[in-house]
Amino acid sequence: MALDIVFTNGTFHTQDPDRPVAHSVGVHQGKVVSLDDELSPELFARTVDLKGATVVPGFHDAHCHLSFLGESLVQLDLRPAAVTTMGELIAAVRDAAQQAEPGEWIMGQGYDQNYLDGEHPTAEALDSAAPENPVWLWHNSRHMAVANTKAFELAGYPQRKGFTVPEGGDVPLDDDGAARGLLQETARSIVSGVLPAKTTAGVADQIAAASDAAVAAGITSITEPGLGDPSNIGQCPTDLAAYQLAKDQGRLHVRATVMPYMTTLHPVDPTGDTVAEDFPGEDQSFGLDLGIRSGMGDDWLRIGAVKVLSDGSLIGRSAFMTEGYAADAEQGVENVGYLQFPQEWLERRLIAAHANGWQLAAHAIGDGAVDVVLDIFEKAQEQYPREDTRHRIEHFGVASDEQVARAARLGVVPVSQGRFVNELGDGMAKALGEKRTRLCYRMKSLVDAGLVAPASTDAPVVEYPPLSNIHDMVNRRTASGAQFVPEECVSVDEAVHAYTVASAYASHQEDVKGSLTPGKLADFVVLSEDIYSVDPTTIKDIEVTATVIGGEIMHGNL
Repeated sequence: MALDIVFTNGTFHTQDPDRPVAHSVGVHQGKVVSLDDELSPELFARTVDLKGATVVPGFHDAHCHLSFLGESLVQLDLRPAAVTTMGELIAAVRDAAQQAEPGEWIMGQGYDQNYLDGEHPTAEALDSAAPENPVWLWHNSRHMAVANTKAFELAGYPQRKGFTVPEGGDVPLDDDGAARGLLQETARSIVSGVLPAKTTAGVADQIAAASDAAVAAGITSITEPGLGDPSNIGQCPTDLAAYQLAKDQGRLHVRATVMPYMTTLHPVDPTGDTVAEDFPGEDQSFGLDLGIRSGMGDDWLRIGAVKVLSDGSLIGRSAFMTEGYAADAEQGVENVGYLQFPQEWLERRLIAAHANGWQLAAHAIGDGAVDVVLDIFEKAQEQYPREDTRHRIEHFGVASDEQVARAARLGVVPVSQGRFVNELGDGMAKALGEKRTRLCYRMKSLVDAGLVAPASTDAPVVEYPPLSNIHDMVNRRTASGAQFVPEECVSVDEAVHAYTVASAYASHQEDVKGSLTPGKLADFVVLSEDIYSVDPTTIKDIEVTATVIGGEIMHGNL
């Protein structure tokens, strides 16, 4: 019986240190079976000539909100690339309202106040643009949103008054005590509960649309951090079913590792005697129903770590810091941000999840939050020792030398986003001030400390194409052209390794993907130019000419 397919006449940068470069790759049943002349081309049913092209393993975005990326493709685009002034943003809302039926929700996302003279849209301004429609606009961080008066009314708060601000959130008020429109962090729940409900089929459509866009950009697998709790992170309570539906329909075109949000975990007791406040140890169960936990699934769809937010965002100045934000200090305000949940709440649940075999993934951007999370991870391991946990800190946004060293000692995986430097860097630098910016979104320091540091984008917070992200990891310049801590630049080889081997490692999958090694998945990307030899300032201009997943050409013509 013939083997499936052999790709010849290419320069494959395999990311396998034992054989870093090959010129042909043989594939059978979705996996690499040979390199170069290990097997004769005559043994394969099909031969594809790559005509000398450069090939790298498929890019794995270690922190990508794929379902939200799909949502962003159909909602009002308010990113800085689309609207550059507050007037343009309000005009976009007005145009959408004129095309909508009275009472129909106007939904948009991606605005960044740092591109709008530091101002957020107000409810009154949105009312003037859409007097007959409720409006909800996501900030690009997705840690905050803006709602208009009709949206507040639907939530039961006429005149934008009468609500209670939940712990871990904030709502700026006008002089008369009415909400100005901005809902920060957990305060989003004041209105988010009345947003149009998502269906399993609708979320599956979003996943399918986003996976097609991802494949065209060279992404062969993603990790989506946080499913199942729309009041925190997630589209709907059946997010996992939506992924399964997309897969069953043959529309999930990227491999997906998905993280349930922490609030979806609960004590699991078949006798029904466990009360909600009990958090069992390793002899019982704290997880999803039937004791499901990290690792269940296959090469296309599997359950990864459990995700929780510990703090907020830098550009929203809600990330929990050990020192106040410089931008607020200039206004005479001492602001260190805040935790999303009380530390005791985080500790109890994270330790229970660790004790029951979960990989942990805690969002921590501020250095204050990093301290809190590292303390919990260390305590969890002391109480319930486990091998090779690979607990993750998502973002690891501001971290001192001591925190980097401690993370390395604990075997923590820091999941940062190089693209933030370009799209958010000017705003982050303004928020932090010069001294603290030196500690922001470090990359070279992580690698030099021996940490396994994967690559990710947090899309749709910023753009998702891996080559743009690699460009920013290597060059580290903001949208204004300013250098952003250039000593943290990494090499092209380090950036590609982060997007392949390190990202696979972050989800305990380095044995099946990340490098083009016999026995591993045949996922790879064909590039228009050699990423290792072009001028580094032109990396973003390289095109993905083909994406191959499991030996199947999913994008491009070969």
